Amino acid sequence: MKKYAVKVVTLFTLCLGVGLAVLTLMQVWQVQAADDVPALAFLGEGGSFSVGEGYNFIVKARHPYHFMTMPGPEYSAREGERVWSVLGDFDAPRAEFQNTTVVGPVQKGCVIDFATIDDDEDERINYFLLDGAVIYTMGQGLSTRGRFFIPRDGMLSYEANDSIGMFLSVCEKKVTLTPTMTVTPTATLEPTFTPSPTFTPTMTLSPTATLTGTLIATPTLTPTLTPVPSSTPLPLTPTAEPDIATATPSPSPTATKEPRLPACLRINFDVGGQEARRGLYIAQEVGGRFLVGWEADDGWQDSGWFYDIDITFPAVYVEVLYYHGPGAEPVRMKMLNPAPDVDAGWLARGMCHALEVGWP
Repeated sequence: MKKYAVKVVTLFTLCLGVGLAVLTLMQVWQVQAADDVPALAFLGEGGSFSVGEGYNFIVKARHPYHFMTMPGPEYSAREGERVWSVLGDFDAPRAEFQNTTVVGPVQKGCVIDFATIDDDEDERINYFLLDGAVIYTMGQGLSTRGRFFIPRDGMLSYEANDSIGMFLSVCEKKVTLTPTMTVTPTATLEPTFTPSPTFTPTMTLSPTATLTGTLIATPTLTPTLTPVPSSTPLPLTPTAEPDIATATPSPSPTATKEPRLPACLRINFDVGGQEARRGLYIAQEVGGRFLVGWEADDGWQDSGWFYDIDITFPAVYVEVLYYHGPGAEPVRMKMLNPAPDVDAGWLARGMCHALEVGWP
């Protein structure tokens, strides 16, 4: 079975109040992730279960709280035990609750795949952080999956506010983060300009003379003509300046500091335990900018991932609308993993994020 390398560090912080000292305990876990993320499905709580060939069970025991792996094909759970099926031989995850797990240093462009079990749907939200800042909000549910990209080098960690078991695949895959639009210069100035305008030394002007010299000029400079003395008045009257094309150099394009990375999303009913109805589901930025459309049938629960989505800003609020037929008024779906303090979902450049929806 695949193993986790775990190191537990206990940190104590002393908080001083007026006449009162409070001792706070926080567990920080150092974890080396598994090679891949298993296929998981929640089967139920209590009772008897059976699975097919190649599957085993992961069981949550309550007293004390921990997860354990049990072999297939059958398992009889005690009252209060929650049971999941797992494809393949995987160690049960560590039981986590109100702790921070330090995954380790990660590089820009690496892919994070994960799956969680036992995350009840409530106000206790779990997060991934990069250098202490939230970069991905986990969806809630008794069995969830997710994927996102690392936008820059840093230290990855996650915060388990609710009780969960976590499976991680860290940087087994890597994407090349390139700008979605590339500016290519269409012209360059050739370095053949002479610093000052000159005429060929043998050039002379006569009543019927024509200019045989070659004029070489740099932009913004106007040459001065000095005629050679002659007994016959010159027929040329300097009433207009010579018709000289002046090139205006264009500034070279300057690359942006950070590339405009694409986002990706999926529309998912798993968290709410509901199903799609036949029709069209539109994911759009709040304000109406279209992102993707998903044509679903009755009973579907997951759209799958839509990749290479360009969004207006580095992070945007999004909503999902359902149309049950042509000309129908749309139904705004309820967002079960909304952005903080709003009822809309969110997307960010360089990340994959599931829009967990339900019927209003």
